Amino acid sequence: MNTAPIMTPDNTTDIEKLVAKIQGFGKESIEDILHLMAHSVNLLTGHNRLRIYLEDFTQGSLSCVIATGPLTGELQRMSFPINTLDFVTSRVYVNQEEIKQSDTSTLRNPKEINFIQRFNINATYVLPLLYKNRSIGALCVDSTRKGRIPHELQQLKLKKFLAQVVPTLDIARKYHQQLLLARRIDERKNREAAQHMMKSAVRLVKNLTLASVLIPAPLGSEGDAQGLRILVSYSRVANARKLYEDKQMISLQKGESLLSRYIANDGTITDERFLSPLYVPNLQAESLQKRYLTEELGLKSLYAVPRYDPHSKRIICVVNYYTDKSYDFNAFERGLLDSHAEMAERVIREIGGEHMEIRVLSEINDLLQEHFKGLQPFLNRVLSKATELIGANTGSIALVQEREDGRWLVVEDEDGNLIGAKSKEWYKKYIPPNLIGGLELPRPQRSLTGYTAHTGLPQVIANTEEHDPDGFYRHLTEAIKSELAVPVIVDNKVVATICLDSIKPHYFTSEHKRILRIIERMIGRYLVDLQQIAALTHEVSQLRRDVTYKDPKISSYKLGNIIGNSAKSTAVVNFIQTVTPPVFNRLASWSYHTNEDTALGLPSIFITGATCSGKEFVFNNLYSRLNEMYQAQFKNGRQLPIKKSNIAAYSGELTYAELFGNKRGAFTATSPKRSRVSLRCR
Repeated sequence: MNTAPIMTPDNTTDIEKLVAKIQGFGKESIEDILHLMAHSVNLLTGHNRLRIYLEDFTQGSLSCVIATGPLTGELQRMSFPINTLDFVTSRVYVNQEEIKQSDTSTLRNPKEINFIQRFNINATYVLPLLYKNRSIGALCVDSTRKGRIPHELQQLKLKKFLAQVVPTLDIARKYHQQLLLARRIDERKNREAAQHMMKSAVRLVKNLTLASVLIPAPLGSEGDAQGLRILVSYSRVANARKLYEDKQMISLQKGESLLSRYIANDGTITDERFLSPLYVPNLQAESLQKRYLTEELGLKSLYAVPRYDPHSKRIICVVNYYTDKSYDFNAFERGLLDSHAEMAERVIREIGGEHMEIRVLSEINDLLQEHFKGLQPFLNRVLSKATELIGANTGSIALVQEREDGRWLVVEDEDGNLIGAKSKEWYKKYIPPNLIGGLELPRPQRSLTGYTAHTGLPQVIANTEEHDPDGFYRHLTEAIKSELAVPVIVDNKVVATICLDSIKPHYFTSEHKRILRIIERMIGRYLVDLQQIAALTHEVSQLRRDVTYKDPKISSYKLGNIIGNSAKSTAVVNFIQTVTPPVFNRLASWSYHTNEDTALGLPSIFITGATCSGKEFVFNNLYSRLNEMYQAQFKNGRQLPIKKSNIAAYSGELTYAELFGNKRGAFTATSPKRSRVSLRCR
């Protein structure tokens, strides 16, 4: 039975543009790279369900870094073993060979069967991601219909595409994993330092049995801080620590724990009594989530010290001090524990942060050593680096522009042309210009970045869903839950703002703000220099366009910008067309000659006329024609080896020196000068 071939739309140009865009990303842009790869695979195959796995040596597995279609969040949380043949994805990675599984019901591994049934994958085409003759991961193109995998032509195009973009992906993969590892190192340093602090606590007060630090953490998969997690604990009693940490999470849902009376499930203090340390004399009389604290550990009293942000009242940590006997801490002991808790907070916030600060300094310094062809690539790399280092979901850099109606911050103009920079643009498809100002602006014109530039100070919106009395958050998408903006200041003048966004509320900390301030201080001067270079380049280009511009409504151009049909204009055109060939031939002879000097001279052209009669205009057209002929013949990008000199600016001996040169000691000359009217052409 003959079947008609499946036709694939010719989207070669679109794919080429996407490949070029992916290859233009730096190592910090792994999410942008993956997003464009997913879009490209969809264009190439017509399939809208895919998974990309990358080898992750920090976890020892093939981790799903992006998935499209239904249940993407669950898919990305599931990984495959890195060194096994039991799973299709792992087998493709290990053997470096594609697998066309047109019917997944034939698979035999129970775990894999459960996986494909859970995500309704009835057919899949799996390709290895190859770079330098080894696998770095796998691409899975899935379908809910049996037998539906990309056809042969689509497979060939897909392989060609992957060969072009996988090198860029691999660089970004390594950098991203290094950064994740650095964060884990920082977290471990925090834990070790906090552990040391808890150990020291039981030495401060004789009757202390156990001390612990609790920090906000997500209770479920939504990402909101709805609970407190035990960071570390220490006890004098053997096995008490293990028992205490048996349940890591403490719920803040109303009525479920002791602390839920004072702290809301978003991590903010709702009962003002907990703005000061809380003393609980008899734990047995309280409603506790962890009943075993009293029943098995025998803990009697609690002194809990909250550490929180004074503005938002959001908990940073809670330090708990327990006794195994009913005990009332005296004023001196409470003072000791209050100071100890403050130090524990500083440890949590700062230890390990030093490592990240060093990394930021190193990364931005390396960036400043690179050569950028223009302002745009530089801004994109800075933004990608800031977003990745801080762990934000998206961001933008807006440049200050002076307009008739005030000073504006511009990321992209009204036509969508990028002026500044933005990352992960699918979060914010269009960012309108923002007027710089504060409360004097009408509410619809206010913005966080505009206010940041107005004050010259960093600004944070902790939760975009909370009431904003001053109206400085400009709502562009439902996804964004918190925002941080920092001004870029050069010579006491705001020239730009860096804005980062997170899909989590209360994400940005004072540490993030400090890191962003380091970045803006390092890049400010370089940014201004690139702006000035861009402005000068634009001006030169404009001048060149002005020189060569021809009005499309005028059909009487004779040569260059010479217009007219009169006898005089015709005579000028004929003169230029007559003299340029012999002059060019003489120049060409010079260029091909091997000796520095030659007896062959250059014919002189003497143009005379009254002031403003157009002598320089005629020379410019003569020069332009010679330059066109010179570049057409030599095709090496060299400019015409003739220098233009304004003789009217010289007088007397200086005129002769400019034209014919001089020797040291001649009249007032202190150094020799070569002749302008010369036989040299180099």
